[in-house]
Order: sequence, then structure tokens, then C-alpha cells
Amino acid sequence: MTVAPMTGPKVAIAYFSGSGAITRTARLIAEAARGEGAAADLVDVTQMTPETWDIIHAADAIAFGTPTYMGGPAAGFKAFMDDTGDTIWLDRMWADKLAAGFTAGVNTGGDKLSTLQALSVFAMQHGMVWIGQEVIGAPVFRENEGLNLSGTFLGLAVNANTSGLTEGCEASARIFGQRIARAALRWQV
Repeated sequence: MTVAPMTGPKVAIAYFSGSGAITRTARLIAEAARGEGAAADLVDVTQMTPETWDIIHAADAIAFGTPTYMGGPAAGFKAFMDDTGDTIWLDRMWADKLAAGFTAGVNTGGDKLSTLQALSVFAMQHGMVWIGQEVIGAPVFRENEGLNLSGTFLGLAVNANTSGLTEGCEASARIFGQRIARAALRWQV
């Protein structure tokens, strides 16, 4: 008997971006996931088509990304969340898929944890398995200067301002993308 070689996991990055920080973060996550052997597709949730829904449904892992606006997910992303509440939720189409979340805000705290909590509850509503952040930042390990600046472990929370993401936030996004791909690869076995 011959066993076909396993293909890399499929990662869908479903995101809404207001100022561009989430788009940049999503691209960094995708690049890092691809570097780990995963197929990674970016899906702008404001432009959903039957084909983009199929990309998400076929994924082994789905990373959800939205800026934090007024202490929670942006309305553009929340609309996507609500759109999954019928057939996708009822038919448990995403059950046992891996999920992760990322957000951006101007301030270091900025209530980004509330957004990550909303994303994780959304994933739990769908019966998904959550992947959190694992990097311990510089207050504990000096060599991790700039990584996981907010100290948030539920997901990736980056700081975004008019000049874009810091080097540390970009590095944190890459590490998070690697983690998602590695978890999806392990989950395939």
C-alpha cells in the first residue's frame, strides 16, 4: 500500500481593514505561514463571493483579523461574523478547524483584548479550536524587545499609528503566522 504524501495545510486569513494596518498584518501572517509550507489565502471579508466563502470553508485554519474600534471588532468584520450565523453555524461547517485572531489599535492597550475575546467566542460558537499567541515580550526576556508589546496571549494585538507597524509588531505578526501554520500541520496528522 502506498500512502500519498501529505500536502501542506490550508490557512485562510479572513480580515477587515480600515486604515491598512490589518491588511499589512494579514499579509505578514500569510507570508510567514507560506514559509512554513502552508497555502495561505487572504480574504477581505467586505468582498465575499461564493469563491471566497469556498476558500474559507476549505481551510484547515482560519485567522480572523479586524481593527479594534470603540472597544470591539469593526462593523465591517462584525457583519461577516453575523453572516455566518445561519447555514455555516447550523451545519457546523467550521467545527474542529483551527482558529486564531489578530487586531490592531493605536494605543498599546486600546481595548484590543476585548476584540480578541469577541473573535475567540465567535470561533467557539463555530466549534473551532483556538490558537493563541506564545511570545513573551521584553519585560520578561530582553532579547524579545518589541515583540508582543501589549503582552496579550489570546491572539496577536499590534500597535498601529500613522507611520504603520513597528518592526516588533511586524516580527510578532510573522511569528504568529508561523505558529498558525505549524499548528495546522500538527492538526492534520
